Amino acid sequence: MDKQYPPIEPGHKWFKTLVIKIVFFLLGRSFHSTSKLDPDIKKEIAFWEEGFTFMMKIFPHGPRMTVEKRRGVLKYRGSAPESADLVITFKSLESAFLLFTAQCGTCQGFAESRFIVNGDIPMAMSLTRCLNVIQAYLFPSLISRLILKRVPPMPLYKQLVRLYIYLVGVPLGL
Repeated sequence: MDKQYPPIEPGHKWFKTLVIKIVFFLLGRSFHSTSKLDPDIKKEIAFWEEGFTFMMKIFPHGPRMTVEKRRGVLKYRGSAPESADLVITFKSLESAFLLFTAQCGTCQGFAESRFIVNGDIPMAMSLTRCLNVIQAYLFPSLISRLILKRVPPMPLYKQLVRLYIYLVGVPLGL
């Protein structure tokens, strides 16, 4: 007698998924705020084409975040657009979780093949430079020193930008 067993469904990692969704929201709003105020990011995105869109997503059906350049600033578009000019796909939820919770830096994640880049590689490098600046704003200097190869200097103006990001940029999306 042949006994049929029901298919085994893999468990859902709801906590890590929630953390990644929150980080994508914070990161998207931070891209918007810093692109208006930080001179390094302004200089970096000045060369991007108007309407340039990049997306970060988790393979296969995880959360995603889309950011688009409009009128000289980066606008957070949530997870709505299906396609983008540059797509960074994290191979697993665990890989994204390590990178976005500052357990692993962007360079280390790339060296360990934790994500795939589809699109223009020079644009991906430009995005990485922007991401490094944003991480320096978001994380305390103790953590920034662990995940960034070189922590950008934080003069008083940048400390005020950091305060703006924390108090206005992320909560209100301005």
